[in-house]
Amino acid sequence: MDMITLLETLNFRCLKYVSQELGPFHVLVGPNASGKTTFLDVIEFLGDLVSNGLDFAVNEKTQNFSDLVSGHADISFELAVEARIPDERRKCLDKQPYDIIRYEIRIGIDRGEIAILSERTILKAKPRSKDTQVSFFPSTILPPKTILAPQGQAKQSHCHK
Repeated sequence: MDMITLLETLNFRCLKYVSQELGPFHVLVGPNASGKTTFLDVIEFLGDLVSNGLDFAVNEKTQNFSDLVSGHADISFELAVEARIPDERRKCLDKQPYDIIRYEIRIGIDRGEIAILSERTILKAKPRSKDTQVSFFPSTILPPKTILAPQGQAKQSHCHK
């Protein structure tokens, strides 16, 4: 089954920073106004963006762009989503070891207009499993400056069927 495997946000609405791996079944639990609906809004926003364009996606959420930016201090936010590449599509990748496709976007204000400031699709190999200890007392995670991959990591592949 092909599915979303990771969702990341930086400065989107009430979500200062989230990097959440996803499996076939997930439950969102938390108090009111803790960001559960906003987390799901990321997926909806990205769907609206690729289906209907930037103006539609923004206008579906708000009439004031700054409402989409965490803390209203910055003038942009970043979203990223990763998904498994379907097996039939992986065959088109010329025996390259790519399992994951990552789509990332930075949206903000440019010359007074709402704009896509950066947009990229990256092919990635599936990360090796990490042996991590689960902590019952998680520490605070500081948000990174960006969730966009460094420039040198972009790969392109052409496959037509």
